[in-house]
Amino acid sequence: MSREKLSENPTQQESGDAQPDVERQIRERAHVLWEAEGKAEGRDQKYWLRAKELIEDETKSAYPPTQSRGNRT
Repeated sequence: MSREKLSENPTQQESGDAQPDVERQIRERAHVLWEAEGKAEGRDQKYWLRAKELIEDETKSAYPPTQSRGNRT
């Protein structure tokens, strides 16, 4: 698997609404995961989806926590 092969987003819709910066981050993370696991061939989608999940989780955890709207004394 090459970096070019990972650049093909298997989940991308044809509408062209994908964000290039996010795709680049996913592609780079997928490549790192692929290398770390011995460069197994034929698992492009597995690495893409796992990288996407990791980046989404990191993005969600980067937002500040919401404040409680409970009773204030």
